[in-house]
Amino acid sequence: MKKKSIHILLSAVMCISLLAGCGSGGADGGAAGNTGSDMSQTAADDANATAGGEAADNGSASERKTLTIAIPQDANVEDYDTNYLTTLIEEECNVELEFLLLPTAINDAKSKLSLMASSGEKLPDVVCMKLTSLEVLEYGKNGVFIPMNDYLYDAEATPHFNNMDDEGREAILRAITSADGNIYTLADYSPEDFNMTPYRCWINKTWLDTLGFSVPTTTEELKAVCEAFATQDPNGNGINDEIAITGSVPTATWGCFTPYYIMNSFVFYNGDQANNGLALAEDGKTVIAPFASEAWREGLEFMNELNAEGLLDPSMFTMDATQFTALLDQSPNIVGCVCVGGWGYWTNGLDSENFQEFELMAPLKGPEGLAYSATFEYDPTFYYNITKDCEDVELAMKVGDFFYRKDVSLTTRYGEEGVDWSKDEAETSKKVGLYEDALGIPCELAILEDQWSKVQNKHWYHACPNYLSVDDYRSMDSLQEGDDNRNAVLRSTSFDLYYEEHPKLLPTLAYTGEEAEAIADIATDISTYVTSSLAEFVTGNRPLSDWDNYLAELDNMGLQQLLETAQTAYDRMAAE
Repeated sequence: MKKKSIHILLSAVMCISLLAGCGSGGADGGAAGNTGSDMSQTAADDANATAGGEAADNGSASERKTLTIAIPQDANVEDYDTNYLTTLIEEECNVELEFLLLPTAINDAKSKLSLMASSGEKLPDVVCMKLTSLEVLEYGKNGVFIPMNDYLYDAEATPHFNNMDDEGREAILRAITSADGNIYTLADYSPEDFNMTPYRCWINKTWLDTLGFSVPTTTEELKAVCEAFATQDPNGNGINDEIAITGSVPTATWGCFTPYYIMNSFVFYNGDQANNGLALAEDGKTVIAPFASEAWREGLEFMNELNAEGLLDPSMFTMDATQFTALLDQSPNIVGCVCVGGWGYWTNGLDSENFQEFELMAPLKGPEGLAYSATFEYDPTFYYNITKDCEDVELAMKVGDFFYRKDVSLTTRYGEEGVDWSKDEAETSKKVGLYEDALGIPCELAILEDQWSKVQNKHWYHACPNYLSVDDYRSMDSLQEGDDNRNAVLRSTSFDLYYEEHPKLLPTLAYTGEEAEAIADIATDISTYVTSSLAEFVTGNRPLSDWDNYLAELDNMGLQQLLETAQTAYDRMAAE
């Protein structure tokens, strides 16, 4: 078989940046889930018709035009040339794909792309690489990537993109429209509500039952319960070894920083998951900094009291994932209350005896009655860019749009229809839906063979556009074995307790190059300062009487400039 892929090796000493390569300045932060084989022509035609398109005129391989795609090589992809997704695209889009394999490490791949763009060498037709909004904008402004606006707003040119539901299409368009009004990229967008509220708090129900307490519903009730946890030997080993509340640093774990859960009883905070922690005021129009509010200070004061009384574990500000798991695994269990994104932090997960003592606790009402969850919006991830050297832009757009056909989007994530996944009632009727218990949504997507987290030859490991809605996610297979429905029950419980407990969310802001350059250092410095100051205030290493100096330092760092720039970006997005 002819080997189409061209492997590019990048020296470890190469560190040419995007901006150096394109002759501009700026920086931006970007935000970001599964798996594939042979689909019969009849099934493909049926799926295409369902999606609102027409069956492809495949033609012979010798008649096909070639489309060159640059893509970082993923160790979990066996062979891009013979990959099922590749052959599916080739057959249905009547195209021959040729791959330019970039380095696996994303920074090395970006450096290689920058070098290619700045050296004047002929670029591949398409770049399938995860890029930030600013990187996309800079390449677009410098003429490396071409605008796609006319195609995406033309239902005949991009039928699958325009056939998706309004919510998904609008979310993708909002994200991929650069600050200059042009669209230079296509995106992967597959939101999962379980991941939108990672700071879930779990409380030891066994201990509550032993001591005669109910699950707390307010911050004051939590404090009373924790006092009992710390002093009444609920694990029954005769040793005062109980830790009432613990967690782990946000940089080392996912959803495990308990102060973010507690702070949302005082003021909404997205857990620094987007926009450097900025949010919208109650009017839904004004950008604010929650970490500079009086309510934030009140939250710090409450946590400082917990720490001073020995109820809040100060090691959570330094504990890494390995230490965290070791703590959770101790026998007998010594943890009473903990914030974790998922049960995988306990060894053996759902089967861990320690984990089985816990149940999810709803957001707690604070002094003013607020009970928010640290929620953030799913951001589309930018993956598909057509370069200035593409000789057949219509063909490149046809392939890009093809990814948005529903069955193809499922293939990019789960693998081959009928082999790895199925929507056939004969298969789905055997399965339990992920949200069947909570929302009454039956399984509509059965997973037959898991093609994720392993070397496979079914898809490109999600490095391409796609769209799967929240409803698609909720109707997927819960992977329940026998009568073990714990996975589905816990996700459903999380949905009930956390999903809608937030004010209007500030969407991820798209800055111009000039705006991003102006606030890049400010945003980074402020985020670092807020996190470190939170730890200092809570542990008592910095007295709360120093609050005014904290606010003054934020202003000195440029907080007002950050807010003004964010407001400008938000107003611009809201007007589109």
